[in-house]
Amino acid sequence: MTSAGSRGTGIRESGTERVGIYPFTQRPDEPMTGDPFEHAVRLARAALGAAPAGLVTDLDGTLSPIVDDPAAAQLVPGVPELLRELARALTVVAVVSGRSARDARSILGAAAGELLIVGNHGLEWLVPGSDAPEAPADTQRLRASLLAALAAVPPLDGVAIDDKGFSATIHYRGAPNPAAARGVLLAALAEPPPGIEVREGRRSVELRPVGSGDKGSAIAAIVERYALRGLLVAGDDVTDLDMFRAADILRGRGVATLTLAVAGGREVPRSVSDAADATVPSPESFVNLLRTVAASLDA
Repeated sequence: MTSAGSRGTGIRESGTERVGIYPFTQRPDEPMTGDPFEHAVRLARAALGAAPAGLVTDLDGTLSPIVDDPAAAQLVPGVPELLRELARALTVVAVVSGRSARDARSILGAAAGELLIVGNHGLEWLVPGSDAPEAPADTQRLRASLLAALAAVPPLDGVAIDDKGFSATIHYRGAPNPAAARGVLLAALAEPPPGIEVREGRRSVELRPVGSGDKGSAIAAIVERYALRGLLVAGDDVTDLDMFRAADILRGRGVATLTLAVAGGREVPRSVSDAADATVPSPESFVNLLRTVAASLDA
């Protein structure tokens, strides 16, 4: 097990070993042997075998490939049925997304009603069977602060704003020069309104309320609410590092955890793979891993 201090900073005691196109970061006491995919499957089975257990996963870039237009995102084929199967085998299956909870539910399709959906980076909770998400306190203040921040964003060719009510994502992937667009956006938001923080994602800039939680606090709350003893956490972006850090803390408290980074091209920062226990190369590979694990849970 890696020390809590080294994991949170991205420094690993065991180093990083690359096998094929999979960058796997090993636990010092559990070296990888044999095929890297099978190694990840074994780790996932161990984490989810510690009942009561749960799966917590990001959505975009994890269950669906990243696309230029977020509104055009589509799940990897078979995901709704797979998530429904896992939800019936595990204590909880949660999707924690930067999208609004309602937007995430609409993408998840037929399985959505059986999943816990946490949207807006932890601000909204849409529990299984519920029609309306649990909203954060002081919604009027949060909304006013966000609108003030969005007013400072200059119009740029190819840049799209996703206003999610209590947070917003500014996507610059479609800009003619993404690097230049990023610079303009960060300069315009260098002094955000009080109560708003600026963070970066995969070719995007995030605007979020300060002190209103994040994906990490959402993980901790899920584990507490469902009394989990086993946990598999998956994500693909720097915004998911909060989840990985929270999983590290929970591991130190006796929860069997596995963190999986899902790559998908050169956009995924090395820091994401370095912070995870293992990395799979694509959303399709992650879904294949879940399918393999689900078969063993049903056995």
